[in-house]
Amino acid sequence: MKITTTLVTSTVCCATAMASPLSDWFASPAAERGQLPESFASQELNSRDKVELAKQQVWQEYKAAATKLGWDKNIPTDARKMDDWINGNQIKPLVAKLGEKTMPYVVITNGEKPADGWPVYFCFHGGGRNPHATEAQTWPVNTKEWLAQMHLATTKWDAPGLYIIPRMADDRDGRWYYGYNQEFIDRMIHSAILFNDADPNKFFIMGISEGGYAAFRLGSMMADRWAGACGMAASEPLNTSPPENLRHVAFRCGIGENDTMFNRHILARDYFKELAKMAEANPGQYINFHDEQKGMGHGIDYEHGPRWISKYERTPTPKTITWTVIKQHDRHRNRLYWLVLDDYQGDLPLKLTAEATKGNVINLTAHTEKDGKLSEPQNLKLRVYLDESLADLAKPVTIRINGDEVFKGQVEASMEAIVRSTAERGDPEQVYPVQVPVAL
Repeated sequence: MKITTTLVTSTVCCATAMASPLSDWFASPAAERGQLPESFASQELNSRDKVELAKQQVWQEYKAAATKLGWDKNIPTDARKMDDWINGNQIKPLVAKLGEKTMPYVVITNGEKPADGWPVYFCFHGGGRNPHATEAQTWPVNTKEWLAQMHLATTKWDAPGLYIIPRMADDRDGRWYYGYNQEFIDRMIHSAILFNDADPNKFFIMGISEGGYAAFRLGSMMADRWAGACGMAASEPLNTSPPENLRHVAFRCGIGENDTMFNRHILARDYFKELAKMAEANPGQYINFHDEQKGMGHGIDYEHGPRWISKYERTPTPKTITWTVIKQHDRHRNRLYWLVLDDYQGDLPLKLTAEATKGNVINLTAHTEKDGKLSEPQNLKLRVYLDESLADLAKPVTIRINGDEVFKGQVEASMEAIVRSTAERGDPEQVYPVQVPVAL
């Protein structure tokens, strides 16, 4: 097995790219972008060929913007051997700046690149929170666990891929699901796809202990990013990591039967009982494996989980979506697959489903939940993205919410839909030519 690491540097310079109105628009902060440049917004997309050409054009503009922002330096392409970057315990990692936070990380290249591009594994270490740490990255426990992740990636985890291994940005926070970590994940996904020949349908999240909690929370919250998720020596309650969101994510948990602290072993059993019910009701759509390791406590065999998830691929545009929207730290996600929440300020959890059915009908349901009771949300605005895998775009489309018809008519491809879906995800497999705004 060939194992190399990327060249590491703490200084990132922004590359110069040719300016254009759309690349400038992409490069601006989302809150400052304003309207789409008129020269692009006015383009008519009245044929499949024009739609495909528009997607290619927009993707190149998006890549130019990413180059301006220096994203091409996030995952260097020149690989080095372990001996080139480890000198005793002195490691010079790359560094991501996330607002006021600074996150060191390394990227290890394992094996040879598959024909469809690199699989990418986000590896989150254990440890967690130490409110008494004197500075952001001074707690030896988190540093030790970070090094352990590197050791596992180079000795135990044999699936080919890019292994992104961050060190916690702030030991005093100590939680991987915090908003700035979500920003880090999104940024690295964009960079890997744009500049490192990553396979968009082969991204995985995994972690141990505190990092395993991230596989539950962010595996569920960011489900449309992942082909698979693996929590090791960890579990979460149902309400922090809604299992229904994992409808199209291969999910595995490895945990010791005697891992009793924080009731982890019982939480895992309860979680996978729910997944088993969902899998039975929806054949093939809730792939899961509960690996309760006999006689083990908080330390388990970490070898099998990453190998298991590596066999799966993401379904980028499933016909059925189940989405329970909750906050993780300071935010909730505004999009899952082809369903978008526009500026939702209402009650959470918000429970949504979307299904593309025969007859060009899109059925949506939307409810909030309080004390076990469901009610219709107020002032709910959604956008439904469509492509030819979901509907026949040459025929009228009907959209219903909670049984009520909220749209019926002919849909049209637009540059705005292509640009917005590109900007929101930075993922060529989740770019859509049609968007339909609807409200409840």
